[in-house]
Amino acid sequence: MTDTTGTDTTVAGVLPRLTRLLRDGKGVRIALFGSSTIEGVGASTPAHALPAIMQGVLAPFAPGGVRVIGHGVGGDDAEAMHARVGAMLADRPDLIVWQTGSNDPLRGDDVAAFVARTRDDLAAMRATGADVVLMDQQYCPVLETCPAFAAFLDAVHHVAAQDHVALFTRYVRMKSWCAELGLDPVQLSPDGLHLNDRGYRLLGEALAAWLIELTGLPGGVASCYQGNGA
Repeated sequence: MTDTTGTDTTVAGVLPRLTRLLRDGKGVRIALFGSSTIEGVGASTPAHALPAIMQGVLAPFAPGGVRVIGHGVGGDDAEAMHARVGAMLADRPDLIVWQTGSNDPLRGDDVAAFVARTRDDLAAMRATGADVVLMDQQYCPVLETCPAFAAFLDAVHHVAAQDHVALFTRYVRMKSWCAELGLDPVQLSPDGLHLNDRGYRLLGEALAAWLIELTGLPGGVASCYQGNGA
């Protein structure tokens, strides 16, 4: 299978540490790192935010237990996240899902500096032995009207391809959800930027299913992702 970046996402070894731990029935620690999506801005309660949704969906695949830890601060750009990398790594995650690139275009940050900082921090994350994946930006009215947004979306895809990091293509998936479910983007992001409970449910289920698919564990997507956003 090939995702929208052109990267083969079913090659053995994409997530070696996560795959090994799940297959051996050992406990797994997953760090979600990023800005408002990870913090859960817009969710009605923490139980409806991304970490809790993913933990619930992944639990049946982790007989040794799974803990999903959110390291998100709304409004952070790449430089602000850089200052928090050490604290996130102190949790000793086996897998890091890094959501980035949403606030940088809104702040008028430099794209080249964003790419350089992101690549440096990816290297630091991977040096710990953790599996790392990137998640690109959301499809929402605020970013769609930001002139700099397209360059930063391309930049996240460029870094993923350049550094051979698996990329969860949230932007394209959100567009497809709106088309398939007959939704206006504001029905997932009422303020034009942040997800609501339905948006987090769709995202959490899809991201968890994608991770399980990358491990190659049997019964993955069909039993993991219902895709109804209920």
